[in-house]
Amino acid sequence: MWFDNVRIYHLLIDRFNGGWQKPPKSENVFCGGNLRGVIEKLDYIKDLGFTAIMLSPIFKSANYHGYHTLNFEDVDPHFGTWEDYQRLLDVAHGKGLRIICDFVPNHCWYQAPVFEESLLKNGGRHRDWFFFPKEDSDEFVSFLGFGDLPKFNLTNPDVAGFMIDKAEKLARMGVDAFRIDHALGQPHCFLKGLRDRLQEINSDIVVFGEVWAFGIGPQLAGQLYFKTDARLQEFLAQDTKPFSQDDLQADYTETLDGVLDFAYRDILLEEIHAGRGIKGNMALRSRIADHFAKYPEGFKLILFLDNHDTDRFMYDCRDDVNLLQEAMDLTMEQNRPFSFLYGTEQQMSNNPSIFNAEPYADLRVRNCMDWTL
Repeated sequence: MWFDNVRIYHLLIDRFNGGWQKPPKSENVFCGGNLRGVIEKLDYIKDLGFTAIMLSPIFKSANYHGYHTLNFEDVDPHFGTWEDYQRLLDVAHGKGLRIICDFVPNHCWYQAPVFEESLLKNGGRHRDWFFFPKEDSDEFVSFLGFGDLPKFNLTNPDVAGFMIDKAEKLARMGVDAFRIDHALGQPHCFLKGLRDRLQEINSDIVVFGEVWAFGIGPQLAGQLYFKTDARLQEFLAQDTKPFSQDDLQADYTETLDGVLDFAYRDILLEEIHAGRGIKGNMALRSRIADHFAKYPEGFKLILFLDNHDTDRFMYDCRDDVNLLQEAMDLTMEQNRPFSFLYGTEQQMSNNPSIFNAEPYADLRVRNCMDWTL
């Protein structure tokens, strides 16, 4: 299948190419990258050896990264139009490049009309599309405590149908695969239904999830959907016993086509932080083999060294370019899907870590591309 050893170039539309000469400073604002800018650089991406592009979310959003959806009808005007998106799909396919869409069914921005109309002060229409703990209050459940992101109730068949319809439109346009943002926060039955519907449209479509428990405390367990009660109990006990990212990922083998392999990345980082390195590290190779053996053949583990929510790998290897290359070589040797974060070819790094609790610290790994290099 086309996805089995795909090479994915993962980019944030706003930070990739806005026609700038000098890249804008990375701030919590739109910097000007757009779909036409991506089209202009398709040959650049292909010449690097990639066979697919994973785009950040495209729906109209309150923020540059696209995860704060304002509506599910329009492309964000900062990025372009539906015509631009279709042209990107068509031109990319003409060059032999696949397009992967980042899809966000879990939550929306608090000023999204679909949420505002659910408030009692606005009539309370479709109130059961969200979670309101008190019948007489507009206080709502927000995504992992982010107070401006109301969480959708995907156990409601109307909400599930609404989201599947939006994904279906993208599939009919020609999107080749879907990354499901925060899949851990969505019911397994919804995810499987979404996958099944998309593959009725095109059997080659791949649906994989971001299944990551890092930084989520037991107090937020009520927002998560575990496959078994045993896994929930393990999550609740994480303060006394390590919670297994591997086991969590394996719970999705019948729900999705694959997951982003955070457990693989953890193995690499443990070796690097312990000073054992990568090249010639046979114990590392043994650990990786044991890790892969936990999953059935055909389940797609998307390997990656970093992404837009983690420290850059260059930070973790203390800007050692040789170590970065060794990690890339080892990863590509596995003959599995590999996702490469934009700017790694420019040796982008960050310092300090993005996990130091400062507001908008993730901007350190979301710099605009410098096209003068």
